[in-house]
Parts: sequence; C-alpha cells; structure tokens
Amino acid sequence: MITYTIKHCFTGAALWTGEIDCPEDVSKAVKLGGAVKAAYLSGADLSGADLSRADLSGAYLSRAYLSGANLSGAYLSGANLSGANLSRADLSRADLDRAMVNAKPVKTLVARVTRNDGYSFFLWQFQDDSHVIIAGCRTLTIDEFQAHVAAKYPGTPKAAETLAILDYLAVRLGQVS
Repeated sequence: MITYTIKHCFTGAALWTGEIDCPEDVSKAVKLGGAVKAAYLSGADLSGADLSRADLSGAYLSRAYLSGANLSGAYLSGANLSGANLSRADLSRADLDRAMVNAKPVKTLVARVTRNDGYSFFLWQFQDDSHVIIAGCRTLTIDEFQAHVAAKYPGTPKAAETLAILDYLAVRLGQVS
C-alpha cells in the first residue's frame, strides 16, 4: 500500500489523498488509475482533477463527478462512464475503446461543444452506430434534443445557439458514420 494524491489540474490543490494497493515502482499512470478508482469508491468529487494519461481501463466511474477534469490521453478502455458528469472535461486523445456510456459500448466521442453559458454537449456514437448527446442531466438523440428545445425555450437566444450546436453535431455525425 502506498499513499497517493490526486491534484487539481490548474491549482495543484489536493483533491483526494488515500492509500492505494500497488507497488511503489509502477508507472504514474497505474498509480493515478488506482487512486481514481479508490477516490470514486469513497465518493470523492474529482472535478478539475489532473487525470491526464491515467490508466483507468475497466474502471467503474458511473455517475462520477469529473467536471473540468483533464482526461487527455487517459486510457479509458472498458471504463463505465454511464451517467458521469464530464462537463468541461478534456477527453482529447483519450482511448475510449470499449468504454461504456449510457450502458452501450462506445465507438467514438464524435464531438464536444460548449454553449456560451458553459453547458457542454457530448455527442457519442456507439458500436451499433446509434448515437446520443449527453448534456447536463439530459441524454437525448439529436432529434429528441431539437424537440426539447422547441418545447422548453422556443424563440430565445439560448434556443438559437442550442439549435446551431445541434446542427453542427448532426453534420459531424454524418462525417463519421
């Protein structure tokens, strides 16, 4: 057992410190992955955490709070991210092979777009070529999201921006399908 600290990606402040079961001489990626798994089990808030290049393969992170976390280059193969809060998270170059989102195996994260108010839209494509947008607490297809906007805030600047984002996501989805 060793003591490990997960730090905030910008401030360097400690977000979680605890004991992990791994040898001292393993890579930082493996130590960080073990720490994230332990922190998740303890209910830690990992928003803003520096998890770049962490080995999170097979991690159960359903409903984890990872808002603003740096997951760039993280190895998330086989990880369960269903219901995880990934708003403002950096998933660039992350390995999402066999990751699970919305209880389905991911093919790719097609795009992430952030509205002017900070609300992030993640467009996921699954192995069966279906798709879903996860934005905040909403998990909807493009068509369902368009209907939601029309029903909840029609004719507003927020609606115009959201519909433009949805149009962009539809184009991106067409490019990868």
